[in-house]
Order: sequence, then structure tokens, then C-alpha cells
Amino acid sequence: MIFSESNQEIAKALVAAWGNIQTPKHNTDVTVKTKSGGSYSFTYTDLDGIFTAVRDLFKENGLSIIQDAYTLTDGSGPSVVSVTTMFIHQSGEWVKSEPLRVPASPNMQDLGGQITYMKRYSLSAMLGIATEKDDDGNVAAGNEIEFQPKKLTEAQVKRLFAIANSKGFSVADVKKSIVQDYRKTDAMDLTKKEYDELCERLEKAGKEQIDAK
Repeated sequence: MIFSESNQEIAKALVAAWGNIQTPKHNTDVTVKTKSGGSYSFTYTDLDGIFTAVRDLFKENGLSIIQDAYTLTDGSGPSVVSVTTMFIHQSGEWVKSEPLRVPASPNMQDLGGQITYMKRYSLSAMLGIATEKDDDGNVAAGNEIEFQPKKLTEAQVKRLFAIANSKGFSVADVKKSIVQDYRKTDAMDLTKKEYDELCERLEKAGKEQIDAK
């Protein structure tokens, strides 16, 4: 890691913040299909989950996080994608990671996945926290992975029914919509996109709107 010339204030802030960081909950499920034909599953914490775990503690201690992603090429070989993570203190002091680099995918969607993956590893390494029980670098090993949709939290489900209640909808009304519109039997089975859509429809109110889809 690279520190600013003066680092006394950021050192104190990082010690205070790190001492209170809890290991983030795993919020993403992955199924790996190995080259030999077998499969296994594991869970890990995605990038958003890491930010959620540290955001309040960093704010309390005058710290912020900046991550930079860019590609490099010398014209003689494949491009390289590089990611760095920096912690900045309100005093102006900072600490920055060494660049994390891998060959850049020519496919833009795959490149975006690489960047997200690298940001997660760079940030968790800087924070000194574990975000998975197993290694999820299976694509590099030639294995096929399937990301499972994240489950809603109990708080999100409670919010859904609270919105419905405030607009005069019953629990039965909401469950009927979940079954008819999303082919799901329980609110917990909704994807985040479906959940956001249903909340928006409820917030716009009007009984005819929840039945209209």
C-alpha cells in the first residue's frame, strides 16, 4: 500500500473504523459446474454488501472510499484492466492500494464483470476482511458458474407490506399480485427488480393499478 507523506490522522481513523467492522453477511449464492462434470455451491459478499458493512463507520471517522478502473496497453499486446482502491481522510491524508491488473476482456459486458470482481477483491484486501468461504475465481480454472438471484431480506418484505397497507391494500391483495404477475408463491422469492417494481406500483396507489398489470 502507498501512504500520503503525512499519515498520522488517517492511521488513527482507520484503526478506529477497522476495530468496529463486522464481517459482512454473505448475500450472493453461486453454483459452480466443474470441468469434471460435478458441481458445488458457495456464498460470498458482493461489492454493495462490503460498502454497506463499512459506510457508516467510515463516515463516523471522516473517511471515504474511491476506486478507479482503467485499461492500459502498449500497442504490442492485449489490453490490461487495472483497479486501484484509495481511502481518503478528511484531513487530506490518504492510503492507496497497488494496482490490481488482469488481461482485459474484449467483450464490454465481461469487462464490466472483471472490474466489479477486481473492485471487490481490492476493497476487501484493503479493509482486511473476509467476504467468502471459498474461492470464486472459477472461470479462470475453466469451470462454469451460475449466479443465483439474491433473496430479499425480511426488512424489505416488511417494507413491501407496509407500503401496501398504507395504500389500503391487504396482504391477500399483494400475495395475489405476486402469484399472478411474477409466478412466485412468496414475497421472499421476488427478485430485487420485481420487488422494486411492485413497491413502485403500490406507492403510486389506486387499487386498479395493482390489478392492472
